[in-house]
Amino acid sequence: MSEKEKPIPPCRRCLIIRYFLVSASLFIVCIPIAGSKFEPLKHLTAWHFVAIIFAIGIAGLIFKYIFEMPRYSDDERDS
Repeated sequence: MSEKEKPIPPCRRCLIIRYFLVSASLFIVCIPIAGSKFEPLKHLTAWHFVAIIFAIGIAGLIFKYIFEMPRYSDDERDS
């Protein structure tokens, strides 16, 4: 163990989950602080947020499909 071991960075999925949890907790903490500034959001139900999360997921899937798919040249497809 003469070499220092590098810490393994967390996976991408774990980072996304952590960021979501932090942003959701910050939103919950800000509700009492903001008070009347959240009045326009009172009419929203849980299903509105489900639809928003679903739409973000579909947009992310489309983005990933378009920009992160491996590109194959014609030579690689023939062999």
